[in-house]
Amino acid sequence: MILTKNRYYILRVGNFATNANTKLYYCFFTILLCIEEYITYNSTDCYKIMVNSTIIWSIIEFFLHITNTRIIKPMNLYFINKKVELPMYLGVFLQGFQEGGCITTIGLYFGDRIHIFKYCLFLHLMILFIIWNVWNRKLTHKISSKRLVNSNGSVILMGAITTYDIMKLYQNPQYIRRAFNMFCIMVYVSSFWTYIAWYRGFRKVNVYEYQQPLFIHSNENKYIKKNNRYNTFFVLFYDVIFEIGMAYLFFFCYYIPQEFSVQQSHPLLVN
Repeated sequence: MILTKNRYYILRVGNFATNANTKLYYCFFTILLCIEEYITYNSTDCYKIMVNSTIIWSIIEFFLHITNTRIIKPMNLYFINKKVELPMYLGVFLQGFQEGGCITTIGLYFGDRIHIFKYCLFLHLMILFIIWNVWNRKLTHKISSKRLVNSNGSVILMGAITTYDIMKLYQNPQYIRRAFNMFCIMVYVSSFWTYIAWYRGFRKVNVYEYQQPLFIHSNENKYIKKNNRYNTFFVLFYDVIFEIGMAYLFFFCYYIPQEFSVQQSHPLLVN
């Protein structure tokens, strides 16, 4: 997918990307996880990663929007049968909170507790809620977001982030277990969401195959739409592993030295 002239797009269909209520629910849930961790273990690690990832991802979402890499339409807040259109900047912030802060916090929170049965049960109850929420969402054919996956900027950025994550963990091997648990949880949860969203038609993949011009000096480049299950799986697999797993793991790796609890001293990671 990377070394090709084909164009791979991920489309979001329906009102999930523009429904501010749903994003607020996930934001409140994320904040509750941070509060529970502080009350129970006197740790602010989830709070730190939530704040930092939300700020940075909101900036990324804003950049994607102004460069037309991801076309984001205004979000709507539904309150007592009224629809209120939110300012674009507020919508970008909610997108950054849900895309960045929520996923990274869930990954770190449940990754630290993966060995405790009650938290594993809680995790799967949350996944069941996500499946139920997506399954019962009203399906419309209105495209709310369209993103070119293999644009030059996106590929270069993902390559740099993945390299940074690997180097950072190589320099700090005492954090590998915690980072790996976080990565696995983010991929695990996102895989359920991605699959059910694709199955219900809320997330689609469009592939445009590059056609070589007939004449060497011709400037006419043609793209023919060509979708199949293999392309869909490959694009969504790349999205979950790299654009979610590796991209969000960056927020953990970046704040290793100065922010997070040392692995041996964290109450949940003591053997």
